[in-house]
Amino acid sequence: MKHILVTGGAGYIGSHICERFYREGFIPVTFDNLSKGNKWSVKWGPLEIGDLRDETRLKELFLKYSFIGVIHLAGLSNVQDSNKEPEAYYKNNLLGTLNLLQVMLENKVHKLVFSSTAAVYGKPQYTPIDENHPTDPINCYGDTKIAVEKLIYNISHSSDLNFISLRYFNVSGSNYKKNIGEAHYPETHIIPLALQAALKNNYFNINGNNYQTPDGTCIRDYIHINDLCDAHLLSFKKLYSSNIKEFINIGAGRGFSVLEIIKSVKKITGYQILTKIVKKRLGDPDILVSKIEKSNKFLSWKPKVSDINTIILDSWEWYKIHKPF
Repeated sequence: MKHILVTGGAGYIGSHICERFYREGFIPVTFDNLSKGNKWSVKWGPLEIGDLRDETRLKELFLKYSFIGVIHLAGLSNVQDSNKEPEAYYKNNLLGTLNLLQVMLENKVHKLVFSSTAAVYGKPQYTPIDENHPTDPINCYGDTKIAVEKLIYNISHSSDLNFISLRYFNVSGSNYKKNIGEAHYPETHIIPLALQAALKNNYFNINGNNYQTPDGTCIRDYIHINDLCDAHLLSFKKLYSSNIKEFINIGAGRGFSVLEIIKSVKKITGYQILTKIVKKRLGDPDILVSKIEKSNKFLSWKPKVSDINTIILDSWEWYKIHKPF
C-alpha cells in the first residue's frame, strides 16, 4: 500500500495532485483542516481532518498509515492577509511545518516535496528568475515560505530527510473532466476573476497601467495545474532515485500581461469584459517570469500544456459548469 500524505489535499492544487498520484498507483491521504479546502474535492483516497499545529493529531495520523513520503501543500497563502495577520501566517506555515517534520522523522519518513512560491524572490533583480536569484521577500507570506525552506534545509542536513522545494509561479487551469478546478473563497487570482467578470458582467479591476512593460500592465508567468502535478510526481520519484535537497522553479518560462490575459479570456468566452484602472498594489513588480532549466535538468520536466489559451480554456470549462463564486 503506497500511502502518501498530502497536507492541504482538499484545496485547489491538492485535489489535482491527489488525482495525479492516484492515477500513478499511489494512495493519497488528504490531511486538511478544511479552512480553505473543499470536502467535495477529496475523491482519490481518504480524508483525515486535522491541523498541522496539532502535534497529537499528527502522531495519530502517522500511526494509522505507513506513509512512504509527504507532499506538503498546507498553509495560508493570501499576500494581503499575510501582512495584516503575520502571527497567523507564522503559526500556520512555520510552526505547522516544524510539527510535520518532527513527526515525519520520528516515524522514519524521509521524503518530502514542499509547495513553495516565487514570492520568496521578492522584487526581481533580473528576469527571467533562476534559482540563484537572491531571496528577499517583500510580504509576510513570502517571508514565511522562505523561513520554511530554511527550516527544511537545516533539518535535512542533520537527519536523513531528502526534499525538493518547488517554487511555483502563477498556477491556473483545471481538470474539469475529473470535476475539479479553482474554487477559492474569496477569489484573488487573475484568470478566475477575469472569467467571473465575463460571466457576471462585472468590472475587472486592473491594478495599475503604468508598469515598465509594452502595454503598461504587469507581466506574470502562468503554469497549468496539470503541468504542476506532473512536476510533483517527478519530484517524488526523484527522491527515491537519489539523495537530493533542491529548490526548483516551476513555471512556463514566459510571461503574459494583464491585458493579454483579458484579450484571451474575451476570445475564448465570447464575452466582453468591463475593465477599470485602479491603484497599484504595494510591491507588485513589473515582470515576474521563471527560468526553468533546472527543472528539466533535475526532473526531466518541462511544461506540456501551459499555453495561456489552454489554461484559460480549461478554466472556462470548469467555471461554465460550476460557477464557484
